Amino acid sequence: PVNPSIVFSIELGRIACYTEFDPVPEKSVIYHKWYRKDSLISVKKLTITPPRWSSFSSMQLRDADIGPWRVEIIDEHDKLIRSLRFSITD
Repeated sequence: PVNPSIVFSIELGRIACYTEFDPVPEKSVIYHKWYRKDSLISVKKLTITPPRWSSFSSMQLRDADIGPWRVEIIDEHDKLIRSLRFSITD
């Protein structure tokens, strides 16, 4: 990842969430659930495959997107793997 952080400027235009799994025992699915101010904005389905996997999902930013965000990384059984919190500023 380039410029990992917890505060991003709206001027970037796009933000991304990178995920890596090692090892991956079998092919499965995870989801990146993008929330802005506790409202679900988008769900990205990602298929992970053995033996090791990395990928990302991203969001285009608009002026209305300033404020707190989080991405929840969820497994195929709706179990939370990790929650990443960050803010978009002007």
